[in-house]
Amino acid sequence: MKDFARFSLVLFLICSIAAAFLASIFKIAEPKISEQRQLEEKKAIEEVMGQEPEVIEKIEKEDLVFYKAKDSQGNLIAYVFIAKARGYSSDIRTVIAMDSNAKIIAVKILEHQETPGIGSRIEENEFLNQFKNRNVDEQFDTITGATISSRAVIDSVKEKAQEIIKNER
Repeated sequence: MKDFARFSLVLFLICSIAAAFLASIFKIAEPKISEQRQLEEKKAIEEVMGQEPEVIEKIEKEDLVFYKAKDSQGNLIAYVFIAKARGYSSDIRTVIAMDSNAKIIAVKILEHQETPGIGSRIEENEFLNQFKNRNVDEQFDTITGATISSRAVIDSVKEKAQEIIKNER
């Protein structure tokens, strides 16, 4: 019985020290991780717009966040937004550019942890290019074998785009 108590105490101490160590490492790394995520988002936003905007205006209304990209005359070039949906094994974050007529300019996958070789096919150009120059109300093809992941991307793009359109009218 003494050995059981001693081993339990030693195991508890080891786990406590490891947890404290991991928490301190996270506290140190978290700002850098957040900064890197913001840089990746900014780069992806610039990438999907197609042309260089003069002004990017951030719009925040309740839980809706999107950007309006405008040219030098103040004309709207695109709405840019990030959509998020649950895929097969992870959340999938997507950045989308859409013109004022609800026509998609480009779609790019920002982040996912889907199954390599199957769900990760959502990053392939063949899948993403089907969105270009098409209205958000149209039907899009899913990927065979990755239906859940591809359906999550399609649905999140449509839902967020329709939310922005509704908000802007």
